[in-house]
Amino acid sequence: MRAMARRTRPHTRGSTVQRGYGPEHRALREAWRPRVDAGEVDCWRCRRPILPDTPWDLGHDDHDRSQYRGPEHARCNRGSAARRGNRSRRSARSSRDWLS
Repeated sequence: MRAMARRTRPHTRGSTVQRGYGPEHRALREAWRPRVDAGEVDCWRCRRPILPDTPWDLGHDDHDRSQYRGPEHARCNRGSAARRGNRSRRSARSSRDWLS
């Protein structure tokens, strides 16, 4: 029989506004859209161009979600979030935790 992982805390994401994707975010993203769609913008994370028809996000500052850093490749944004999440979940656990 396979052991099932248990969540230690409930997963609550909050609303889009609570997560920083409210009207201000949407308006700023729309303001960037013509330049990004024309291929005129570099990703603020990797500094490479965001080519036309490439998925992109309007990136928040990693330490202050009220600040926007600029357009970024969706892959760069999601990779950064995954690394932060993995780091926060990584902790020394005793065998009692993973055997039960």
